[in-house]
Amino acid sequence: MKPKNVLQPHYFDAFHCLGSDCEDTCCIGWNVHIDKRTYAKYQNCSDSQLGSSLHTLITINEKAPNDDDYAKIVLNGVACPFLSEGLCSIQVRLGEEYLSNMCATYPRVTNRVGDVLHRSLDLSCPEAARVLLLNPEPIEFDEAELSDASIRLTNVPALDTSCQQESPDRYRFFRVVRRMVISLLQNRSYPLWKRLFFLGCFCAKLDETVAASGWDHADVLQAYVDNLNNDASGDLLTSSRADPTVQLEAVLELIVARISTDFNPRRFLECYQEFMNGIQWTSKSTMDQIGVHYAEAYSAHYAPFMSRHEHILEHYLVNYAHRTLFPFGLPESNQRLRNERVSSPILAQYMLMIANYAITNTVLIGMAGFHKSAFGTEHVIKALQSCTKTFEHSATFPGRAIEMLAEKAMTTPASLCVLIRN
Repeated sequence: MKPKNVLQPHYFDAFHCLGSDCEDTCCIGWNVHIDKRTYAKYQNCSDSQLGSSLHTLITINEKAPNDDDYAKIVLNGVACPFLSEGLCSIQVRLGEEYLSNMCATYPRVTNRVGDVLHRSLDLSCPEAARVLLLNPEPIEFDEAELSDASIRLTNVPALDTSCQQESPDRYRFFRVVRRMVISLLQNRSYPLWKRLFFLGCFCAKLDETVAASGWDHADVLQAYVDNLNNDASGDLLTSSRADPTVQLEAVLELIVARISTDFNPRRFLECYQEFMNGIQWTSKSTMDQIGVHYAEAYSAHYAPFMSRHEHILEHYLVNYAHRTLFPFGLPESNQRLRNERVSSPILAQYMLMIANYAITNTVLIGMAGFHKSAFGTEHVIKALQSCTKTFEHSATFPGRAIEMLAEKAMTTPASLCVLIRN
């Protein structure tokens, strides 16, 4: 289906790459995929400075699932060999048209649902994070007819809802669910942890509605969301209590599972060190001791700051939902999250959102304890950006996170609440 419209956050076009002025780089720590069309360009390039390198430092990926992953750059350690003084030497020498699809589009993310392109920004880029997170007003979305010929549409990930519902107007139903998700996340009548809990209840109700009556009862779901937004949650939260030690222990296990198995970005390691110092974690510390320090950092430094800046984390979650097509998820993502103890892809997507949010929130609490009264938006931006880069760009962490949460029987909104409630 040829896309007709494009849907994107209002801030989307405000992003501009900072180049060598950026405090991080997208050319270290990631595999660089080269699409088939760009690979052909490189093979035909006779540039006196780059021609030989383009021929020898790029190899065909024999296991490529599609033309977008046709080849890859042979890294120099963990860095792209074409990185020079903070800039891409290919772009500097040959122009942007010689960049691969991956390099030309980052940090812009494009997915397709029906005949609409959903565009967003990836917060693993510091400037994208600033553009998105700092405006205190709720994120708004613009939809317009697709007219930008510069948008690269090769192998754009797509959500095919035809196997998930029987309604002939499948795209319209996706929009209804998406609107409900955003309304729950942006309801500032409640603290963010409670909004996330309500979102989990909605995901469970969505599963229940699908199983009972198919996908044509959006009115039932809307009534349920209205009740949640009016705090008609009854006794749903009675069994949930804040427990900083349990929260910290569970999140630390998730963090260690990731950083012990793969390359770790420098900026995240800096944040992690500040986090450990902020909760006074030493080789002699017990979990109960660092739990006390963690709770103190939250109440003395983190909570006062976030009471004025909770919109930053709200924007993070809204962008996460938009970028990942939450709660449906893309097919590749759902495949990674499959677990016999998790009842549906929708629940798995919710569990992964909670894991990513809990990790970032926990690191921020420790950083607040480290910086104390100096804790500010620049620290929040750094943590959100580096956590996104470390955890959300990992090929193995999502599946591992679901497995670990399932082993702890954290597969319901109530059981997951301990990860997000302080």
